[in-house]
Amino acid sequence: MSKNIGKACIVCILFFVLFTPYYAYSQGWPGTKIKSLPDSSFAVVEVKKDGTKVRHFPYRDINGRIDINQLIYCLGTFSDETWLRPEKIEIARKSLEEHYYRFKLNQTKEGIEAPININTADLKDLVRLPNIGPVTAVKIYRFRETKEPFKRVEDIKKVEGIGPAIFAGIRYYIKVR
Repeated sequence: MSKNIGKACIVCILFFVLFTPYYAYSQGWPGTKIKSLPDSSFAVVEVKKDGTKVRHFPYRDINGRIDINQLIYCLGTFSDETWLRPEKIEIARKSLEEHYYRFKLNQTKEGIEAPININTADLKDLVRLPNIGPVTAVKIYRFRETKEPFKRVEDIKKVEGIGPAIFAGIRYYIKVR
């Protein structure tokens, strides 16, 4: 029995060692995908004194195309990031916000045709709602993934940052089924 426990510990340690260094903030992108991305897929790349790279906010896929959901996730989790040099924060923010602004301009022209299902909507659909930006969209996404699906439209008020005023602005644009 102790041999089995030892083997299980080795497997857990190997998994941790192999996959933890490649962690980056991402929504649904596995560490192996992030590891394979070129530096140009990230908002900012910092280099430590020992030469290792710290790549912040992957938002372009392997072909260089912007993944809008990933871009929104990066903006929504911006304050969670740890930086080597604080001056890089504004460079990353400007880069991400510029792409997001272009996306929002196109979305404003299209408008919302039908209510969106808040239990299945991706981040790009959530930010189309009035007064819902990347941070709140990520909060909605995390709430339904970690707590429970919304049973009623009114349940969205359980998400931090969505009070009566925001709810009044989105209530006719959302559904739960």
